[in-house]
Amino acid sequence: MSGEVHDECGVAAVYFKQNGSSENKALFYLYKLLLNLQNRGQLSAGVSTFNRQRRQILQTYRDIGTVNEVFKTSKKEKSMAIFNKYSGNKGIGHVRYATFGKNERSYAQPFERHHGRLWKWFSYCFNGNLVNYVSLREELEKKKEYHFILENDTEMIMHYISRELAGNKKPSLRTVFSNLAKKFEGSYNMAFANAMGEIAVTRDPLGFRPLCYVIEDGNMLAASESNALVNAGFENFKDLEPGKMIHVEDGEVSVKRYAKSEKKAFCMFEYVYFSNVSSIMNGKSVYITRTNLGKELAKLETQKIDDDCIVVPVPDSAKAAGDSFAYELGIPSREGLIRNRYVGRTFIEGTSRKDKIQNKFTIVKEVLKGKRVFLVDDSIVRGTTTDQLVRSLKEEGGAKEVHVRVSCPPIMGPCFYGIDMSTLHELLAPRFIKEPQDAVPENEADNLAKHIGADTIIYQTISGLVRSIGIPRKDLCMACLDRKYPTPLGKSLFKIGLENYQSGKHEEGRAYERAVQCGC
Repeated sequence: MSGEVHDECGVAAVYFKQNGSSENKALFYLYKLLLNLQNRGQLSAGVSTFNRQRRQILQTYRDIGTVNEVFKTSKKEKSMAIFNKYSGNKGIGHVRYATFGKNERSYAQPFERHHGRLWKWFSYCFNGNLVNYVSLREELEKKKEYHFILENDTEMIMHYISRELAGNKKPSLRTVFSNLAKKFEGSYNMAFANAMGEIAVTRDPLGFRPLCYVIEDGNMLAASESNALVNAGFENFKDLEPGKMIHVEDGEVSVKRYAKSEKKAFCMFEYVYFSNVSSIMNGKSVYITRTNLGKELAKLETQKIDDDCIVVPVPDSAKAAGDSFAYELGIPSREGLIRNRYVGRTFIEGTSRKDKIQNKFTIVKEVLKGKRVFLVDDSIVRGTTTDQLVRSLKEEGGAKEVHVRVSCPPIMGPCFYGIDMSTLHELLAPRFIKEPQDAVPENEADNLAKHIGADTIIYQTISGLVRSIGIPRKDLCMACLDRKYPTPLGKSLFKIGLENYQSGKHEEGRAYERAVQCGC
């Protein structure tokens, strides 16, 4: 998708029994887990670790940057100082992409709240987005002497956790998160640690975002994706079921239900684009799903295949689908686009879409010249770079034709559950496609193709997507495809957004920030 949309975050947690050499492993493993969750967020990273031997029993370190930038791994002495200072046997960690809030250090997670009583002193981070953020915040603002410093749901959730911990008697964490689940609407996988040494890792009752864990020899590791656990040396992972929590208390690790899970809403976009291709989520391989998407896409092909045809996957998330598509049709798959992997983050992004494309990709003219190119992308959300990419293949690469093939059905609705696409106005497909349906009508596809400069475009079908993932449609959240939102406020926000879109009223900001103004 050429970087048009970004993921929401990744969380991690570790616990090692205190038995000598393993006592201070927490930060080392948190670092490894976060490094392998880097695809889920590159704006900031942070950890909170627990160590009874420190005066600061619970201590948090967070900053802006990639994981290696935050932990200063290019400077050995500084890096070792961080690892020594924040050593411990338990902890939680986070990588962030901002679906909500600014790109500043104060927004980096985890958030820590100090208190004199150990069970009220806690640190917390989460992955997702609360649809009812505005009403929850208003509820607190109506109470006397509540003040918010930041503009995000993380700070607001921290206040709600604090309220659950109020009083003179320590509540069970199961009760705390059970009560929160009754108030929150949306996606919210959480990692929590307090100064008594308790750890809690929770998955929301609908299971929007993935979360997996390992319990081995009394030790525990949890992460948003399985590849992080495997690359840390732990292969016997399990998915945490929606509405369940992992609880570490008094040296014991348990998995228990904290909220009812009456239905599931696994995000289809995790399989199509966001998750690491080597991960397994909800029992299904991301890589196999993407190869299946390529096979399904090949079944829809209408062009005559000849010796001038090549397939060019948009790197990197479309490679598995592109290669599979090429194999099924007997067309060579070529790297006509080379991703510029070592450019890194820069404030010099260029002023035009062409500049941004050139920063991200190198066009290989020797591969493209005179060819009929089947450009396979995982998805098209805003289309802000797709048209420039098509034109670059033709004008700079010398491609004779460019046929765009998309392994995901058209994005027809915003996401209110943690993906960075929140209004209909910013989406490409609704401008040309009237209604969500299994397959895009030919005339609507032709008009869209003309807009982006492609010779033709073919989208994946919704039924093909469901077959590729291998999970029943009723258990998937595909609201951005079929506009069937799995939560009440999500339905209300979309209804209002659609009315605004159809009337030509442009929406400013994110939908969940406008909820109160809309009367939701």
